[in-house]
Amino acid sequence: MSKKRILAGLGIVAAVPVVIAAPSPDRPGGRSIADLVSELRSTGKSGRELVDAAMQTVAGEFSHYSAWHLWERPETALKHGRGWSHQYNTVLLLVLRQLGFEARMVQAARVRGWGNPWWHVAHAWVKVTIDGRVHDACASRRGNRLGDLGFVPVSVEIPLRRVSRWALALFMAPFVVGTVWRAWLTGRPVPQWVYRVRPDDASLA
Repeated sequence: MSKKRILAGLGIVAAVPVVIAAPSPDRPGGRSIADLVSELRSTGKSGRELVDAAMQTVAGEFSHYSAWHLWERPETALKHGRGWSHQYNTVLLLVLRQLGFEARMVQAARVRGWGNPWWHVAHAWVKVTIDGRVHDACASRRGNRLGDLGFVPVSVEIPLRRVSRWALALFMAPFVVGTVWRAWLTGRPVPQWVYRVRPDDASLA
């Protein structure tokens, strides 16, 4: 058996307990994208106000930041109220499109903001077109508004494609698995960059 196959097998063996032990959702069942779209339509808002309301609504559905559930589809992450930028901002993307906006996803290898001194890796957000102008939109905080998202990309923005989501999840998985195992073996809590409750209007990033 080749060394690559052995390493791959060991990686799978290490990952399975981490996946099984991933925290269960705090709520039995959350809302769907259709629910959010219906609620936002009922507000009677349009344009910038509607996009601001969409960011606030989507952010409010995610009570936990989680890199521990990388495999979940955005719709599942919404239902369970936990996720990371590629999940909660994909939900925002789908909501905005169903509200009639032209929108697309982008990502940057590094962004900085939310009052933190460190870099955030691989953040994704939405580009939405309103009256012919393109704006950045992000559901990382309940208080986000167009023009005030709390972060600035410090590397080149690139389109986020379907294959990019899986590639990044596969890239992140070994770090998550290794970090969780390290916490278990040392008796320390799992670090907050892997999983944490979001208090008040703290960032999901």
